Amino acid sequence: MTTPSESTPGPTAGSERFAEADEHTVIDLKRKLVWLKQDTYQMTGKWLNWVQSRDYAKEMSQSHFAGYNDWRLPTTEEAKSLYDKTQVNKDHMGQKAYLHTLFPGGFGFLCWTSDVRNKIQAVRFGYRKGGMMYDDVYRISRGSTRLVRDMNKV
Repeated sequence: MTTPSESTPGPTAGSERFAEADEHTVIDLKRKLVWLKQDTYQMTGKWLNWVQSRDYAKEMSQSHFAGYNDWRLPTTEEAKSLYDKTQVNKDHMGQKAYLHTLFPGGFGFLCWTSDVRNKIQAVRFGYRKGGMMYDDVYRISRGSTRLVRDMNKV
């Protein structure tokens, strides 16, 4: 499904990187990605481990959430690209986290990514300090992710 926002030309000099697409999504014009505004913690009210996050992405795709069937976990590079020290937001604990304010506050500051090693560890990116770490894919500890999809896919 292509929305009118997706068929518009890319950003021009001086334009914003992010655009609000609708009530559920934000378009990253620079990377040509569509992000869910809310992360999995905000959407479910629960912390999820990596396996649950992956399964949640599949469920969102199967239900054609926001009109799309290709939601996925972000790569580490994609998650890291949202970190911006000029954008001060607030995580679920009211702490400073550096994520564009088009994404509503109250999110989990640690974001699971699709990057896995040895089938038992996945990368989590932190929006407070901008760091990444490997964690057990079954560990729930304040786990959340922000689902994404490629803009050009139908």
